Amino acid sequence: MKSHLKMGGCWSLPLFLLLGLANATPALALEEQGNRAKNIILFIGDGVDAHQLTIARAYLYGQDGSLSFDQFDHQASARVRTVSDDDGTTPVYVPDSASTGSAIASGIVTSRGRIGTTAKTDRDVPTILEIAQAAGRRTGVVSTASITDATPAVFMAHTSVRFCQGPRDMDGTSAGLPGCPKDTRAEGGSGSIAEQIARAQVDVLLGGGTRYLSQRGEDGEIVLEQMTKGGYQLVKSAKELAAFTPNGRQRLLGLFGNSTLPTEWAGERGRFAEEVKLSEEGPIYPEPITCQPNPLFGKRPTLVEMTKKAIATLAHDGDRSEGFFLMVESASIDKQAHAMNPCGQIGETLALSDSVKVAMKFAQSEKDTLIIVTSDHGHAPQLIPYPSLFVAFAPDNPIPMYPPGRVALLEPAAGGVMAISYGTNAKYLEEHTGTAIPVFAQGPGAAAVKGLINQSDLFSIMKAALADQ
Repeated sequence: MKSHLKMGGCWSLPLFLLLGLANATPALALEEQGNRAKNIILFIGDGVDAHQLTIARAYLYGQDGSLSFDQFDHQASARVRTVSDDDGTTPVYVPDSASTGSAIASGIVTSRGRIGTTAKTDRDVPTILEIAQAAGRRTGVVSTASITDATPAVFMAHTSVRFCQGPRDMDGTSAGLPGCPKDTRAEGGSGSIAEQIARAQVDVLLGGGTRYLSQRGEDGEIVLEQMTKGGYQLVKSAKELAAFTPNGRQRLLGLFGNSTLPTEWAGERGRFAEEVKLSEEGPIYPEPITCQPNPLFGKRPTLVEMTKKAIATLAHDGDRSEGFFLMVESASIDKQAHAMNPCGQIGETLALSDSVKVAMKFAQSEKDTLIIVTSDHGHAPQLIPYPSLFVAFAPDNPIPMYPPGRVALLEPAAGGVMAISYGTNAKYLEEHTGTAIPVFAQGPGAAAVKGLINQSDLFSIMKAALADQ
């Protein structure tokens, strides 16, 4: 393939909310600088690390290319920390999106699978979205996954197990996954993630998740009907989303799929990475994959379109607006890495970059806007040599030592061939890694993003930036 796609005050809170459970150092530094943000826009590229960004940059723009947020003045590397649920202290070196999302949203180091709750002790911890609401800010969550999925859920819900997305998931029998019987409202809990979102009063919710919101809650009412009766305007297509006009404090709910939305890009004929076959003559590589628009994407809004509408809705009333907090997730960078689908990954990384451009344009006129771009955890896909570096050193034995996974070859517009290795599993899902993740920031409070920080510090940075002058 020789071408590639181009697509496009004072406010008072209870003491426990103000203190949170986060490292206070970045927040203190921020307060000393006197930087305050009226608006915070947080972008999360699920599964993004240096490898995934390098793959996308090289394919899209060549070796010297860059993504929109690469130009941000403030950048850092963040440690990703997770602990065992048995004692709440023993390190676990590779996380999931629930534990790392909870670190960003609530400033805690918790165990895998937990949504805004502490390891072992199962205490609910306030989220940055909840703090923003208490401070009078409007709030929004946008995701290309179900809005009940782990990353969006950590900003709006609290539960012991991420899989309890809908009411039918609470006992664990509907999908054979762990349930949350102690989190039911009958047991004094808050119910499923979907039910908690229905009560969270978030101003803008855009993504997938119809299958979970269409379930009947413990109170006997279908969750989605409860939300529309409560003042949400429901839209189901790109056309309906574009036609939505903010009207006072009317809430917007956009549901564009049963669960995770289709990716914007795909390999031709649905091709993914394939195993490298070995013969006596050497390796037999799969043919290069051609990336193209995904025919399954349909008439859904793109991540860029959802981001534009979310910002416009939350910023409605202009100077009279009290400001907002918005989280935007490009979820399928991770999900397509699991599936060993390089075109899906790259297309969703481009969607992230282009969505950040929307926020950057908004911040040109609304300069009191803090933009943070980060990830929840790393992923295993990586660039490897093509052909193997060791061929020249062993001319009589040309079979290279490739990992036991799959490989995808891509031909970027800039020339050459990229080989992407999915080395942790040949037949099932590619794995997460425990690597540090990147952080990019600009706007009020961004100077606290520097050097090596903890992922949970992002909560402190955002919380301090929200404080009124």
